[in-house]
Amino acid sequence: MAKKPGRKAFKSLAPKGYRIRMMEPGEAEALLAIRRKARPAAPALPEFIRFLLSHEIFVLASKRDGRPVGFAAAREHGDVCLLVEHCIATPPAAPVGEALIAAVTQRARWFGLLTVGIPATVDNPRNAASNERDGFVTVSRKELEDRLPHRKATGASEVGDLDTPMIWVKWLS
Repeated sequence: MAKKPGRKAFKSLAPKGYRIRMMEPGEAEALLAIRRKARPAAPALPEFIRFLLSHEIFVLASKRDGRPVGFAAAREHGDVCLLVEHCIATPPAAPVGEALIAAVTQRARWFGLLTVGIPATVDNPRNAASNERDGFVTVSRKELEDRLPHRKATGASEVGDLDTPMIWVKWLS
């Protein structure tokens, strides 16, 4: 049996006991359960499936049983790979959130994008410290739009799914 291409693409990024892969068919309910565990005000399954279909979904799975334990949803917006959401249902001691962000960043580099963006939330200092360690800085939405050549060339005036005035960004070039 031939190996599936890309199955080990994120191998070096996953913490011990886990692997990172792209979402596979039939995982929507398991990912929604993770989302509900992280944030109880989760959407209904049909709405969540529409969300999944409109994003690239990176899944963190246990090597032991293959079950998803976390995921990240990202979408390309011009020169930005926007990490819209990431949810984890594992002990916080495992650096799994950072691993998912690293996978999104690696994929953005493969496609020649200029930055990875995460909508900033001022209410989570633990995420802020982690984002800073990973090389992210906060910028205003306007500053991000001004610095991206694609945005200027097309006249686009907003960066996708953002409803916050500040964005964590990691410049890739």
